[in-house]
Amino acid sequence: MATLCLNSIVNDGFEVSAVIPPPSFNPTAQNFIKFAKNLNLEVFEYDKSPNNNETVEKIAQKNADIGVICSFNYKLSKDFLNTTKMGYINCHPSLLPMYRGANPYFHIINNGEKTTGVTLHFADENFDTGEIIAQKGFLVSEKETIGTLFNRTNFMISDMLLNVLNIYNDTGKVNSKPQPDGQYIKAPKIQNDIKIDLNQGVIATERLVRAANPFYNAFLNFRGAPVRILYTDYKIQNHNVEQGIITKIQGDFIEISAKDGFIYPKCLQCGSWGIFDAENFIKVFRPNVGENFN
Repeated sequence: MATLCLNSIVNDGFEVSAVIPPPSFNPTAQNFIKFAKNLNLEVFEYDKSPNNNETVEKIAQKNADIGVICSFNYKLSKDFLNTTKMGYINCHPSLLPMYRGANPYFHIINNGEKTTGVTLHFADENFDTGEIIAQKGFLVSEKETIGTLFNRTNFMISDMLLNVLNIYNDTGKVNSKPQPDGQYIKAPKIQNDIKIDLNQGVIATERLVRAANPFYNAFLNFRGAPVRILYTDYKIQNHNVEQGIITKIQGDFIEISAKDGFIYPKCLQCGSWGIFDAENFIKVFRPNVGENFN
């Protein structure tokens, strides 16, 4: 999101006073720094936190009108947030106050939400609680993955952000309203490797697979090794088979038992190298009916 939004802001002719990248230990930091410098922008690098006095003073000296925050999962201090005249607009890929936190994409799909959206809001000292500037909702597709949702929301946020900045250029103000009080579903950070629990049922399994694809590893164990599932079909059906047992193999599909039915993995990755459709997985590994896939 940050790279797309920065590129859009520059291409739309806005003056960018400086760019504050992720902390140096973040794996995305160096690529983002290179991208910003290739746009001939000044970059304020730092080690652990941009809240340090030196960085805050450097930003304040720019006397910028407004700041933009994209894909930045670290708390910012009050002093930092006061370094621009109007504060900072944060770009968030959910309809706040729903799904505050680091990873709305995953949780929205994993929870089976039918609708979601994007929000621009003023940043405060807490995560995703500041006053709302603009929102736009849309339907979550039946086969949405974290990858497709990521792309859809990023482009939508970029367009919305440019619209808000243009309004600010024309009027000198940004209207906002407080978020409603109450308890709402959160979207915490998740681990990269996610063991699929077939006891959760086939619908939950299929959602989890889509919620992980392609950024996380949703996996089952086969012959003692993790096998990542990137796409699966399913069927709800009563049975008395233990979860994770291969019950049928036929040409281009494998049937695996789950709590309330069967799953049919269509795309599988073994280790860090081979990505197979079901037909080629069967040809290479020759699984047997009765083997355990859990």
